Amino acid sequence: MKKNRVWGLLALFSLLLLLTACRQGAAQQSDSTAPVKITYWHRMTGTYAKSLDKLINQFNASQKKYRVVATSQGSYNTLQQKIMAAGKSNTLPTMAQTPYTNIGDYVQQKLLLPFDAEMLNGTNKLSSTELNAIYPNFLAAGRYDDRYYALPFSVSTVILFYNQKLMTKYHIAMPKTWADFATAQTKLQGTKIHALALDRSYDVVLEGLAYDAGSQLITPNLKLNLNASKTLNAVQQILSFQKDGVLQTAAEDQYFNVPFVNGQAVFGIGSSATIPVLTQQAPKSLQWGTALVPTYAGQRNNPLNGNYNVLFRGASKQQQAGAWAFQKFLLATPNAAQWAIDSGYVPVTKAAANSATFKKYLKANPTYQAALSATPQGFVSTVFTGYNDYRTALMNAVDATLAKHTSGKSAFDALQKQTQTILKQAD
Repeated sequence: MKKNRVWGLLALFSLLLLLTACRQGAAQQSDSTAPVKITYWHRMTGTYAKSLDKLINQFNASQKKYRVVATSQGSYNTLQQKIMAAGKSNTLPTMAQTPYTNIGDYVQQKLLLPFDAEMLNGTNKLSSTELNAIYPNFLAAGRYDDRYYALPFSVSTVILFYNQKLMTKYHIAMPKTWADFATAQTKLQGTKIHALALDRSYDVVLEGLAYDAGSQLITPNLKLNLNASKTLNAVQQILSFQKDGVLQTAAEDQYFNVPFVNGQAVFGIGSSATIPVLTQQAPKSLQWGTALVPTYAGQRNNPLNGNYNVLFRGASKQQQAGAWAFQKFLLATPNAAQWAIDSGYVPVTKAAANSATFKKYLKANPTYQAALSATPQGFVSTVFTGYNDYRTALMNAVDATLAKHTSGKSAFDALQKQTQTILKQAD
């Protein structure tokens, strides 16, 4: 009797073990079929964030292997701070947005993984047609140390904005060269209107003018032209325009669109990402349009702006594959075209720009044509370790010439020396 009871208990115990193993196996099977989580930090807010969420939801619904979970950090500065802090605490997301000029510092701090393994190899790689569809200058911006550490997502170009009502009233023609701004100002004498408005800092415009004159501020081989004669001539062009009342830089508002909308300037130069801002906020009485920036020294070039996607170290092989699958989804023609339409950024691929969807949009919204036309003229700022320190020094030099009335030569001589030190410390 006791023997039977023992065998019964053993059988019950074996059954319990079997049930536990089955439950564990079912749980493991359930875990293995759950989509891989791809955490994604970005800086989009408002309608931009809603448009991005729409794309993310479409990607998540399009397949079952991965799930992108996005978090807005609200601004580039906050996003940068969060990334640097997460790098120190090993809590980095899978991927994030960042200006492409950050990748030199990120690589030096061993924060990034290149996209090359998935992008150029394997079953989900880009075909030669897909790779060639990306604008070459956009693609080049994310390439560093012969690897693709960043890939384009939201790219903007620099364009000219004009107030047609003021042009008509004061008989001002569309400027073809920078000298035409001075000519326009002669027709505005006796008014408080300026021919041109710029953002609070003229660094982006200066970089374009210096490049036009054959004096790239920092060349790909890290030759510094910050106080070269052609650079100083470009600085002086801007400062003399300001002194003579031709040009107004924005105040606390930071961006040119505020004085432009208020009728304080006939023209404005700034990011094409300003187009949706004006579309939403400018009064209907403001008859405005866009055109290409006038030439300087016979050339027309401007640095590319915007944000790129990067992949962080610590991502598992599955997360790397998922991050690439999401990036490839964003580069697909219908998605790249729709994002450009929803956000106001330019399409990152020629296929998207030439798509029937985007062409239809351009026909209904002609103010975006200049942004697209400026795409081939966009050049890549040189990326290097210490770029963020350099940019801070550049902004300080610009501010010194505007707020403290430091001469361009003094400010940019000092910037040349500071940048030399930054590069030496990065070696």
